[in-house]
Amino acid sequence: MQEALGLAQTKFHSPRLPGDVIPRPRLLEALYQAVAAYPLTLIAAPAGYGKTILLASLGQGDRETRRRSPPLPRSVAWLTLDKEDNDATRFLIALIAALQHLNPACGASAQALLASLPNPGARVRPVIAALINDILETLPDPFILILDNLHLITEPAVFIALDYLLERLPAQMRLVVGTRYDPPLALARLRALGQLAELRLADLRFTLHETTLFLNEKRRLDLSPDDLASLQTQTEGWAVSLRLLAGSLARIATTDRSAFIQDLVRTGGYVFDFLAEEVLEQQEPDVRAFLLETSILPERTPALCQAVTGRADAGAILEELERRNFFLTPVDATRPAFRYHALFAEFLRRQLLEEMWERVPELHRRAAEAESDPGRAIAHYLAAEMWEEAAQTMEAIGPSLLRQGLLDTLMGWIHALPGPILEQHPRLLHYLGACAWAKGDLAPARALLEKALQGFQAAGDAVGCGEALTDLANCAFIQTDYENSSALFARALEHPLSPRRRVQVLMGRAGLRTLQENWAQALADMEEARALREASADPDLLHLLVMYLSPVYAFLPGGLEHMDRICRRARVHFGDQISPLRVLIEEYTALLHLWRGELPQAVEVAERALAIRQRLRGACPFIGFDMAAVIIDAQMAMGNYPAAEAYFEPMMARVRQSPLGEAMIAGFLFEMGRVYWLQGRLEEARQVYAQMCAAKNSREWPMAAGFRARMRGMLAMSEGRYDEAEQALRQALTIERQDGVSHMWGSAQMLLARLYMLRGRTDKALAEAEQLLAESKARGILSMVVLNGRAAVPVLRLAVKEGVHAAFAARMLDILTAGPAPPPVRVPQTGNILTSREVEVLQLLATGMSNREIATKLFISVGTVKSHVHRIFGKLGVKSRAEAAARARELGVRMNRHERWLTP
Repeated sequence: MQEALGLAQTKFHSPRLPGDVIPRPRLLEALYQAVAAYPLTLIAAPAGYGKTILLASLGQGDRETRRRSPPLPRSVAWLTLDKEDNDATRFLIALIAALQHLNPACGASAQALLASLPNPGARVRPVIAALINDILETLPDPFILILDNLHLITEPAVFIALDYLLERLPAQMRLVVGTRYDPPLALARLRALGQLAELRLADLRFTLHETTLFLNEKRRLDLSPDDLASLQTQTEGWAVSLRLLAGSLARIATTDRSAFIQDLVRTGGYVFDFLAEEVLEQQEPDVRAFLLETSILPERTPALCQAVTGRADAGAILEELERRNFFLTPVDATRPAFRYHALFAEFLRRQLLEEMWERVPELHRRAAEAESDPGRAIAHYLAAEMWEEAAQTMEAIGPSLLRQGLLDTLMGWIHALPGPILEQHPRLLHYLGACAWAKGDLAPARALLEKALQGFQAAGDAVGCGEALTDLANCAFIQTDYENSSALFARALEHPLSPRRRVQVLMGRAGLRTLQENWAQALADMEEARALREASADPDLLHLLVMYLSPVYAFLPGGLEHMDRICRRARVHFGDQISPLRVLIEEYTALLHLWRGELPQAVEVAERALAIRQRLRGACPFIGFDMAAVIIDAQMAMGNYPAAEAYFEPMMARVRQSPLGEAMIAGFLFEMGRVYWLQGRLEEARQVYAQMCAAKNSREWPMAAGFRARMRGMLAMSEGRYDEAEQALRQALTIERQDGVSHMWGSAQMLLARLYMLRGRTDKALAEAEQLLAESKARGILSMVVLNGRAAVPVLRLAVKEGVHAAFAARMLDILTAGPAPPPVRVPQTGNILTSREVEVLQLLATGMSNREIATKLFISVGTVKSHVHRIFGKLGVKSRAEAAARARELGVRMNRHERWLTP
């Protein structure tokens, strides 16, 4: 899409050196030394001192200079910057494109990230981080990146990107910058770290020797030493004025040159304008007019010059100007394309406005109509005040710019239009609303979209109405205005919609209907969206399906299979790209594994999602931030408590950084509290519960109250306060049935069943277990059971024993790594046999646990533990815990056996 952006290939090639360039070995040697030793080389001097020529000479210096200098990388990437690159997204696209001239594979991850972000200009650091990783993988050999004309950039986000790049510059990379003045980069820090080399005005000025070499040897003017000294003093070694001067002197007889030089010295003042005007006046009228008229063009090709001037011989004139070294720089080796020297172009444009200002609009009109690049055409239309033509072109390319995140470019163009013209183009208002939406400015976005809708309605544009209604519905949904969102979705579907827009509406409404527990209609919307994707070859539809997925869809009939199908197809289509979309694919794949009870797979995929998210450097704070919680849940269910605890801090750090943190913090704290509780670390669990209570806020999700009630019930159960525990767990169960989501992360009903077992009410325990196991089995969501960890083990064993969904319960036991209970142990020469439960108690007793700790660990009462200990002592013939532990070792009872099946 570079062509549609105005990213002509000439931006990525150094200009050909003019024929009158002289060797400057002292300057080249200084540049070679700088590039070899420093990550950043800054060439800063006013216009006309030869910065671009010096940059273009990098690697092309004379053989002797190169021999004396350190070896330089042979690979050079070039980027000429323009004022249009002040859009940070456009700058990033151009930067990647420049590096792709060294290796087309470079920047693939960064490009994928750019394509995934709604407003890439606001997330430049993650994009640069992805680009750095791409460089490390695809450009292992030393290379130089040259940025010319950095002074044309004023957008702060671009300098944020460059600072970030410089902080983490790959060792094989050197950055060389040409600019008229110091950019707002962290130059002081780079100087202090010894990472910056600088070539400035004093370095770039022509010495008297170089002035002599240029004027007498290269241009053959045969000036005297006194005249040369006078010119050196007057021009102060300003290369561009010396070139102008050479042109003027060449047209003067040798005998008159000294007098001309003395007149020049006497005039003083601004040498360049004096000489430029003198040079311009010396041209034939047709060439003079050609120079002025073509000054409006950023680049000059024969076709464009012919269109603007009306001259059929435009190509021949360009060739003649190039032959005469007339401030014309070739910018493309593959075709005739030229730029005027920046100072000379500015001078010509001033002269054009002074001499024929009334013709300027017509010249811009001709340029716009001949320009193949729509971005440059818009610039010419705006300059010509051809508002309608500009607006129509903006409408045509607006969708492309929105998809690429070129929001600032699009908004800048639209805002350049007069208000009355904008009012006549509701689609441009729609684009402004879409830009505001992408930037997160929801209130202005909604206002602009409503205004666009009114304009579409007035114009009878049914397609436009459908698109505006789609965006308004999604905007209302994000703002939790569900009633209005539902009505807007319905209205949108009454209009003709493209497949992409229809998928947006259907998936958005499916999410809304799921929250409203309108399961059947939500499923119907999802199925229709899926069918549209199946019937289309457009990958964007698959992208949309992934972006609109939600955990709540898992409770739709066939929801797991639907989500799995989307993720599998997205993985095949989008491959291994490093992008927010890839994080989403991995995120939902990890959740699917977790919900299905595939715990090791959930950990593996969630860790991969976190690794990709880390590479994106927080580009999308809403995506993948709960993967640490998935790992904690899976490790907890497998009894790997240290592995679970290792993710506590990463999880909470991401919660604190996320815009959704306040809404979800109670749930994430519950993850921590449950891990402590399952280990019997009740004091730490109480502290987490206190944090859960303190974190209560008006923005939290409805399920937060359920998590607090569940934690309260768990603590009360462990402390023997069974009535309080039952009340709290009943409250948690009621809330989770209302929110329809939270029991996917372990239902309170399993804890209630365990409580009834502790109270000796196995009938009630089996009733609760039967209901939960039936639902879990029917839905295929095993996490409802297994994410209660080892607290579920006694209930599941009871279910197996009593034949309540026995096969399914046994499967849950296997997932929890509980497996069968430890085998009974025969005590030699006594005829006594320790039962499986007595072996469990003995294993814990031998580790030094108290009766209360054993009770907490095995979810039995302290009295029951005492009874077991009394029987164990009798069967072993011992009188103390120490004797029991020693006797256990003699019998070969594995002290880690208990930990293997409860806490591996």
